[in-house]
Amino acid sequence: MLHLQQRATGARGPFKTMQSDAVPLNSGQASAGEPVLIVSPRYADEVAASVTDTGMVPRIERRPDKSAERFEAEPARLVVVDARGALAQGLASARALGGLVEVRQGAMLVLLSRSDGSATAAAHDAGATGVLVSPFGGAAFRSALRLAARHAGRLENAVVADGDPAAGRRHDQLTGLATSDQLQTWIMLALAAPDAPPVYVLAVGVERFAQINAAYGRAVADRVLTEVGLRLSQIVDARDRRPLVDARLLARLAAAEFAVAMAGAVTLDDAMRLANALAQSFEMPFVIDDHVVHLSARVGIAVGGEMDKALTSNAETVAGHAAALTRRASAALARARAGDAGAIEVFQIDPAGDPLTRMADLEADLHHAIADGHIKILFQPQLSLVTGRITGVEALVRWDHPALGLLPAETLLGTAASAELAIKLGRHIRLRAMSHAVRWTKSLEKLRLSLNVTAADLADPGFSAALEEAIAESGLARNRLTLEVTEGALIDDMYGAVQLFSALRASGVRIALDDFGTGYSSLAWMARLPIDVIKLDRSFTLGLTGSPRERVVVETMVRLSKQLGMKVVAEGVEDESQLEGARLAGCDLVQGYKVAAPLHVEALADFCENWQVMEIAG
Repeated sequence: MLHLQQRATGARGPFKTMQSDAVPLNSGQASAGEPVLIVSPRYADEVAASVTDTGMVPRIERRPDKSAERFEAEPARLVVVDARGALAQGLASARALGGLVEVRQGAMLVLLSRSDGSATAAAHDAGATGVLVSPFGGAAFRSALRLAARHAGRLENAVVADGDPAAGRRHDQLTGLATSDQLQTWIMLALAAPDAPPVYVLAVGVERFAQINAAYGRAVADRVLTEVGLRLSQIVDARDRRPLVDARLLARLAAAEFAVAMAGAVTLDDAMRLANALAQSFEMPFVIDDHVVHLSARVGIAVGGEMDKALTSNAETVAGHAAALTRRASAALARARAGDAGAIEVFQIDPAGDPLTRMADLEADLHHAIADGHIKILFQPQLSLVTGRITGVEALVRWDHPALGLLPAETLLGTAASAELAIKLGRHIRLRAMSHAVRWTKSLEKLRLSLNVTAADLADPGFSAALEEAIAESGLARNRLTLEVTEGALIDDMYGAVQLFSALRASGVRIALDDFGTGYSSLAWMARLPIDVIKLDRSFTLGLTGSPRERVVVETMVRLSKQLGMKVVAEGVEDESQLEGARLAGCDLVQGYKVAAPLHVEALADFCENWQVMEIAG
């Protein structure tokens, strides 16, 4: 059985491959006449014959203890350490050579006996960039040696690309790939090159890696990432690519995010084909010891057009352009993550400007908005169809941005999520709304207050304690408070939600299931959750005045809810026919523009003071 583990590669130079009369160092072909040092006490002649078959020149050292001395005397950058039948000597030789090979931006292939296959990790720790476990044939060995040569070529080109003799030694320590800094340098040089064609960046996001890390531990997760790097590297360096036409660089950006930069005579179609190949490569699982690991990937693509030649001499401008290109690829990846496994998204320029810049600005502004009180709390009245009175309000939010004006809740909540402020924002809104409600007098003093609870809130271990603190600080009576939660917020931890809401109900707080009818398991939530109120989604409200079949569905849901002891609120009631439909269906309350739009606290006081008890048709 052939067991091949090739450590993924470092950087690759972007310009030599753009010249049609140049021989690319990163073409993956062994250079004719390239010397290879073979350290083998037993099978040196056999290994030398296979090296010769590749067109390279073997240099044999049969004494492992002399390997470091021999390597320093040879111009070789490739080393084969044959540890078959001599594991201790072979590993000692690999350790002696590891640092020397790295300094020379070279590669080291270690050969192991089948009985010593468990020593693969030890060989990598000693400095091996590839390990081959017997039995293997000549073809397998030649392939492994060519991969080693390719590895060395990429490291050498990284030095050329970065213009820094130490650059080749700063590869990613886990996967051996280029780092994000090397990627940025590569892109900058490609963008600034004379007559440079467009540069494409593909951001590859590996999904489910966090679960693997949690389930099997960091050691297994690290080996998975190493194998991911190897698989991606083999695709990026595929034999069917055009080495004299295009240049590519594979880098690791973060824990489970990789990137490929492409330059040369390439098109968006070429980038899409590579993206598809990268995403589809994850359909085959990764096998680590006894673990079969299934992962998936999504890809975001961004293209950088030809820069204004007058600006290419400005290093800061070029650097900013390169950084923006990588950010755009990451933004496209974020959109791809909203789709199915294997999804690919291409970044599209927004006519209103760079959305990444706008989002970054909004995130910064939100920090100030929370502190400065620019988050506006509005209250939408709820009408009782039993009494004809306003009996409650739902607290809603808008962002009063000093430059952009009043922004909708969707923008506010989306910005809070991307800025990791969702929990802080939720606590801020609930405390302010309760502080308002506790000060209400006259017609407002008995109104119930409904507050929204998000998935981020429920995932917050400190949610319950923060809520109790807000209730105590505001002084709001618990019997005036209703918490509204959607099915989507519950789905990750149903058991935890049941416990939390049961405790809150026991303390006097009411629980409402919001947007009822939009999920897949609404009936199950009704039966299992401690719920006091069902709020029909607007789509159900439209059914109140729809076809006879639609009305039967809504009326059945209302009747079932009431049989379970729940109040029913119809949301989105906008006209007289919907109001009458809600009454006929048996709803207890209605909320929507037919009653009132969301109101500022001052307008709410005037509205309730002037409200006349509505005559409810019977």
